[in-house]
Amino acid sequence: MASKSSKPGWLHRKGSLAAIVLVIIVVASSVGAYVLLDDSKTVKSGDLIKVNYIGKLPNGQVFDTSMYSVATDNTTYPKSLFFSYRGNESSYYTLNFTVGGGYMIEGFENGVMGMKVGETKTFVVTPDEAYGNANESKVTTLNLTETIPVYKDMTVDEFESYYGDTPTQFTLYTDPNYGWTVYTGMVDGSTVRVQNMPDNGSTYRAYASSSDPSYGWNVTVEYDGAGNIIVHHQLDASSAMSVKGIDESSTKFYVKSVDEAAGTAVLDRNNQIIGQNLTFTVTVVSIG
Repeated sequence: MASKSSKPGWLHRKGSLAAIVLVIIVVASSVGAYVLLDDSKTVKSGDLIKVNYIGKLPNGQVFDTSMYSVATDNTTYPKSLFFSYRGNESSYYTLNFTVGGGYMIEGFENGVMGMKVGETKTFVVTPDEAYGNANESKVTTLNLTETIPVYKDMTVDEFESYYGDTPTQFTLYTDPNYGWTVYTGMVDGSTVRVQNMPDNGSTYRAYASSSDPSYGWNVTVEYDGAGNIIVHHQLDASSAMSVKGIDESSTKFYVKSVDEAAGTAVLDRNNQIIGQNLTFTVTVVSIG
């Protein structure tokens, strides 16, 4: 094969117009035949294919894509809470896999069956053909107005599990979920007395991350005069699927729904793509 800097010899010859025309006709005929043949080829089991794709949650948020242009366009393609940007354009490329090889979820493989090169198709994959149903034990209900006692007795094991530290008598700690100051009083054998010490009327960031400000939401606190702290979670209907948090065990979750009338919010510790009908827009780049 000639290098990029060299030229075919016939470009330098005079009086070879007929030969050039003949070559063009032959090449055009060959290309036309190839296109016709390729156009008739469709994806089937066993084919090695290359595709570009966009995956969306039911609310239209993109949770994954193979395309840099989509990954960087948050206006046209709003992202899901846990969308992971890969960092640079070279990290985005076509998805290559053998159909029927078990590398992809069943619904994705079924969706691309019969597609042609250059064809774009949008299809919905149900949980049974994707990532399964959600684990309901990971779904909890939060009262938007909580009552938390000022003083609480914990075992040493409970303290260490919650605070990630060994309790020391007469020491200040930070509550990992609410961010306010905590004071340890007497540590008696296996028991620790904890005193919650938020500033009355102050606002704190609940379920936040020290390294990522996108986690958490604001809460306001007040004392009720009867030994309790009233916590008001600043969540409303717009928070659903748009607010996420991380708890004391470093488990990430998202606000699935908010019922303002009932004064509750549903927190889901399942991955966002589990138990969802997922929409994929796929373009076949090549077959074989």
